[in-house]
Amino acid sequence: LISLMSFELSLCSLICISSGIHLTGDYPVITYNLAGRVICFFMVIVAVGVVAIPSGIIAGSFAEIVQSKARARSGKRPARGNIGDDWYDIQYAALEGIPPPFSALGLEFDIWQQNVNDFLNGKENTTRQAKWTPAASAFRKFMLTLIIVNIVSVVLQSIPEIDRYIGNEHSNFFNVLEGISAIFFATEYLLRLLSAPKSRAALYSTTVYATTFFGLVDFVSAAPWFIRQYLLFTGAIELGSNSARLFRVFRVARILEIEGFVIAFSKLDNVFRASKEILKATGLMALIIWIICGSLFFIFEENNPNWRECDSSIPPWGNDAIPGCYDFATTAACNEVYPEMCKQEAFTDIPNSLYYTAVFLVGEWGLVDFTWPGRLVCMFLCVAGIGLYAIPTGALFDSFGAIIGMGGDD
Repeated sequence: LISLMSFELSLCSLICISSGIHLTGDYPVITYNLAGRVICFFMVIVAVGVVAIPSGIIAGSFAEIVQSKARARSGKRPARGNIGDDWYDIQYAALEGIPPPFSALGLEFDIWQQNVNDFLNGKENTTRQAKWTPAASAFRKFMLTLIIVNIVSVVLQSIPEIDRYIGNEHSNFFNVLEGISAIFFATEYLLRLLSAPKSRAALYSTTVYATTFFGLVDFVSAAPWFIRQYLLFTGAIELGSNSARLFRVFRVARILEIEGFVIAFSKLDNVFRASKEILKATGLMALIIWIICGSLFFIFEENNPNWRECDSSIPPWGNDAIPGCYDFATTAACNEVYPEMCKQEAFTDIPNSLYYTAVFLVGEWGLVDFTWPGRLVCMFLCVAGIGLYAIPTGALFDSFGAIIGMGGDD
């Protein structure tokens, strides 16, 4: 009975995955009977009529929110209740013209907090635009470069050939880079925490900064390395183990910090300019989804036996005396028994996973036999892929129509 229930659950999940993939417009399976073909035809109508409508609504709403934020950046803050105004916007507007509170630790610490805040977040000029000193600007560029270098190193480190060439010792290049980067990210995070009472963007509150999106991103950028070092020191995990590798992949989260370096919104004066900030935002969102989902596919599907190929002399399934190709939990374990005779075809490293994820994001599914966690990522992409790529298209048409309408009858 338990075996039958497990089979039905697995079959149900496979049907849900296939249905979600069909709704993205891709049909890896088309050999249906008459009833199945009727359902497929109905799904084509549903995909266009149901899925596309919410995507268009999301695109229009996203465009309005971005334009509202653009007006706020230019100094024309919208009235309360406008699109894009939430609790934070209302609280931020209420602090206009109100100086930050004095520190309870004295005047010298108060001045230090203000100087640190101006260094990290810039100092507003008469036009309410943040301006950085040459040193602060150089620091921002350095941190941006460090973020990009970390993302590239995570990708390269997942390629066994490159990782072996640079070295797998405890003090190899990747480990040193990760340690130095974690120290810089942790230092910046602590400075932002201490100077938050002087930052209007943090509502003059350390707690608000620590619980905002960027505060959480700053924390996640540094904390995993220190947690990993503690677990290694206590012997809870071993260097080179899958658990230790998982902490390394957490560095991908640092890509979220790039958003803080992008000046997202500017004046809209033609179709492209009216949409370019939306395209920037959606492009960054696409990049984030692409890299994170690609990394998750790598973690979940790296040893999926469905992507494993073995020498013809190895049976697919074995017995107690002779194990088969699919009996091993990992491809590495298969190669230990059958040296150089087992090979993983897909999701072998992050670049390989990014390739497949890019294909998935446009609605093409060449691979569908995922593990359970991989199926969850697949279902997310089925929803996110359509909405993600509908936003820039909808924004372009929305801006085009708005600009054409400005011309009146002319």
